[in-house]
Amino acid sequence: MGLRAIAASSVFSAVAVAVAVGGCAQPRSTAAPSPTQSGAPKAAKRPFAGTVNVPHRRPVRGEEMTPEIAQRARQILDGSRDAGFGTEVTFEIDGQAYIGRIEEHYHEPGGPRKPWGRHRGVTVYHAD
Repeated sequence: MGLRAIAASSVFSAVAVAVAVGGCAQPRSTAAPSPTQSGAPKAAKRPFAGTVNVPHRRPVRGEEMTPEIAQRARQILDGSRDAGFGTEVTFEIDGQAYIGRIEEHYHEPGGPRKPWGRHRGVTVYHAD
């Protein structure tokens, strides 16, 4: 298993999630114009907290994620409830250095991964 991180209830792979916003279908004659139809610019997506101005690092992904790394990420999340987004905790497992970073994560509502929506999590990166 990988991490874009570990959420408050379980461990997850590094995942980029696109959020699709839908609306009710209305007859054309009564439907209000969409922002793009009216010429108004679309609002920029709000970045996930703790992910802005971050040095580029390679996240731990897929088979690189071991139970020990996942457990350490969970400990960071549980032990840092008062720490702000962007807080980094370095640790080492089997001679390999890692960085656990507290970030805001997202899981699609109704999907298999919980908690749904935006939530606090830990992304684990390779420190080298």
